[in-house]
Amino acid sequence: MDNELALRLFVRVVEENSFSRAGARMGVPQSSASRMISRLEERLGARLLQRSTRNLTLTEAGQIYFERASRIVTELDQAAEAVRDVNAAPKGLLRVAAPASFGRQFIAPALKEFHDLYPDITIGLSLSDIIEDVIGLGFDVAIRLGELQDSGLIASRLTGSTSILCASSAYLHAHEDLKAVEDLALHNSLQFRTNPGSNTWRFMKDDVEHSIQVSGSMYANDGDALLSAALTGLGVCFLPEWMVRTHLDDGSLVRVLPGFEPKMTITPIQAVVGYRQFIPAKQRVFVEFLRGHLSKMSWAKS
Repeated sequence: MDNELALRLFVRVVEENSFSRAGARMGVPQSSASRMISRLEERLGARLLQRSTRNLTLTEAGQIYFERASRIVTELDQAAEAVRDVNAAPKGLLRVAAPASFGRQFIAPALKEFHDLYPDITIGLSLSDIIEDVIGLGFDVAIRLGELQDSGLIASRLTGSTSILCASSAYLHAHEDLKAVEDLALHNSLQFRTNPGSNTWRFMKDDVEHSIQVSGSMYANDGDALLSAALTGLGVCFLPEWMVRTHLDDGSLVRVLPGFEPKMTITPIQAVVGYRQFIPAKQRVFVEFLRGHLSKMSWAKS
């Protein structure tokens, strides 16, 4: 008896709750399907199914065997797909989800280079800061900033970024000196939040934590809005380096308290590719390309 065929047939019978439907799906006559499962039970020395005229019920042994057999069938399918994938050129539609600002700054500008390398892949780019079940919604790759809440997802680290405390030169010239974390209490702090209140900003210096509850004339749930306000001189912002690096380089923003590092030193930037162990070629090459592209950024942290 073909062990793989019997294994697949058993899984299909349970899923369909029918020998006839399972046999039809696999091209095996109902009588042959029933005999194959009986022989499987004989070989295992255990009854897997309780049969009646109208229903099939898994025994305790059958439930255990089904759970493991299902995983084996999935692994076999993925292994076969992986082998086929080795010689197949990456192609097809690749749906990518990313945070809005990050996607505009670092993903969209890289797509011309990616297209030159893989002209048979079409990119569908969706930019949103709303955290959703992107894999469940049909996206192939989702870019996520920070640690993942769902540890069952398969994520590949691309790079990392720290956060920077900064303000415009005009703001710093017009306000009290900022020499210590405690001085922030006297300054207008632009806060990332969704509701009124205050934020606690935490920093480290010489292995000592310094924290301060900040307040100010503006809060927003959008980093770009806070950045725009900081550039006009409204206040001090505490934003990811990837967002402010170009402004620090051109002098439109100045780093504040450079001797104090954020307590969370590096925030990971990751590519989520779903729950499967096998990653199709179009997803794999995109993630590898993006990792290489982002590693060249001046703000990138390993």
